[in-house]
Amino acid sequence: MRGFHGSLVALGVVTLALYGCDRGLGPGVAASAGDFQIEIEGVAQILAPVSELPNDVGVAKAALEFWIDYTLLAWVVNDDGALADLEVSSIVDQELSRQRVLQLREQVIQVDTTITDEQLRAAFDEARPGEEIRARHILLELTADAPPQQRDSVRALAAEIRERAAAGEDFAGLAREYSDDSGSAIQGGDLGFFGRGAMVPPFEEAAFALAPGEVSDVVESLFGLHVILADERRGPTLEDIADDYRVQLQEEREMVAESMYLAEIEGPANIQIGEDAIALVRRITASPGDRLSRSEGSRLLATWETGELPAEEYREFVMGQPPATRQQISVAQDAQLESIVHDLTRDRILLQEVEKAGIESTEEQTETVTADVLAQYVLLAAYLGLDSLEVEEGSNLVERVGRESIALMGRLVSNQADIIPLGPLSLPLRDRYEPRVGEEAAEAIVARIAELRSGGSGSLDLSQPPTPAPTATPPEPAPSPEAVP
Repeated sequence: MRGFHGSLVALGVVTLALYGCDRGLGPGVAASAGDFQIEIEGVAQILAPVSELPNDVGVAKAALEFWIDYTLLAWVVNDDGALADLEVSSIVDQELSRQRVLQLREQVIQVDTTITDEQLRAAFDEARPGEEIRARHILLELTADAPPQQRDSVRALAAEIRERAAAGEDFAGLAREYSDDSGSAIQGGDLGFFGRGAMVPPFEEAAFALAPGEVSDVVESLFGLHVILADERRGPTLEDIADDYRVQLQEEREMVAESMYLAEIEGPANIQIGEDAIALVRRITASPGDRLSRSEGSRLLATWETGELPAEEYREFVMGQPPATRQQISVAQDAQLESIVHDLTRDRILLQEVEKAGIESTEEQTETVTADVLAQYVLLAAYLGLDSLEVEEGSNLVERVGRESIALMGRLVSNQADIIPLGPLSLPLRDRYEPRVGEEAAEAIVARIAELRSGGSGSLDLSQPPTPAPTATPPEPAPSPEAVP
């Protein structure tokens, strides 16, 4: 089970700003979702008892994000007609587009995936999939900017060590005496078993070219000069993995054919990434929950001969990614972000090819996907214990939803429930009910937690987190996107 102790901290890293900060919230109110509200004191009382949670702004913002999503999820699943009226066409369209692209792929990418036993054996003997080697090495450190005299001296020593090892002198003893790799030197240079891709390319290429007992020539890598001894090799036989390896080769053929097709359609498209696209991508990644204004959402990240990629489409993409992926994107280099934008642009070009091919979604497919999307809300609510909420006499659904969302936050904090990010399913909820977060709410939560943990004024009750009461009226739908300037 993974609760706040893991997921909330991870999300806090990337949730730098949630929704548009709002000065209009009442005193002490941290956030609102429709007409539901949660107070700064309530959030602090929930988080403060869990000493494992760092008291920082990122965690506080992530907690508010989950409260908003889960409150709105509980509302639409339990309020009669709210789920059926939820506008989920953006999610449905994405799934239908994916299905249409798959249809196009089946039509235009023709590849022979028949692999004979002889071809399978030849490919296996060449690639040796799953093979590992156990090797020892002696490293002599040598930087790229070392002066020529030093390089000559180190190379001469490496050549001497190599000749001594090849002549049969104890390799382990040479490693202990000469190797600059302190970690392996004390083990006689032993690196243990490793597979392909585990070492830097020059080292790996030389090591896997050796037979057991053979010593390599002097090999240079970014770490310096190496002398390598192969101890033993191990790996599966073809009989062990024949079926899986055949499937792997077939998939590789399909990937090559698909890459060739993509290159054919991308070349003439002349994709151009906008000058300020990467800066905008970084800002959207930092706060994907922010609704973009009409002008921002229509700003172009990329163009090509027959189309454009607006910023809103990138926002929808990043909102659909899991927290770990969002975190990776948030720290990516410019070239990596350009690659993401390029891939999204390529997807749009593929959709144009779909249209050219006359591939359309049927009414039945649309209805099926829509039903599946709406069913996901119900399934998530059931998993989180937010479905089938009964209203007690003298109460109403708004109050019940408010209590249950707070109770869920308490279960998450105490690791009694899993955190389930809504991902793209949260977008329709936010677009309809337009959540707001106080401008300095997270900072105020952090300050209050510090007071509570230090035993200051109004110490927390560790036995039961409070239940901030929601307002007494149900949330009204937010204005449609067309009404937002």
